[in-house]
Amino acid sequence: MPFTSISEPSVAERRAAERDRRIAIGRAALAEAAPSGQTLVAEAGRRVNGAPPDVDAAAELRAIGQMLYGRRWTTELAEDLGEDPRQIRRWLSGEARVPPRVVAWARDEARKRAREILRLVGEA
Repeated sequence: MPFTSISEPSVAERRAAERDRRIAIGRAALAEAAPSGQTLVAEAGRRVNGAPPDVDAAAELRAIGQMLYGRRWTTELAEDLGEDPRQIRRWLSGEARVPPRVVAWARDEARKRAREILRLVGEA
């Protein structure tokens, strides 16, 4: 019987596998940490007496920003607010509190966009 050796993965293959594993873990953590707009709407539907959901201002800002601007929402939101994108990231990380004026502005913009979309499709 001939001797066959089982080859070990190369250093490059091990590094690539480790990198892919870290990326997958990071993406999973991000998905768990950031509630989507759909999650916020679902929570709002479960509140007693139709009260607004008790949502962290940063989570609400994240959800509204993602709905309004898409994947690269932090930069777009920062430009519209006249803030530095780093400040948006500070708010999201919890390093600084989100000012009430920012949340109020984001809510107003979301309502305006919703009205525009409804008008466009003939619902309003």
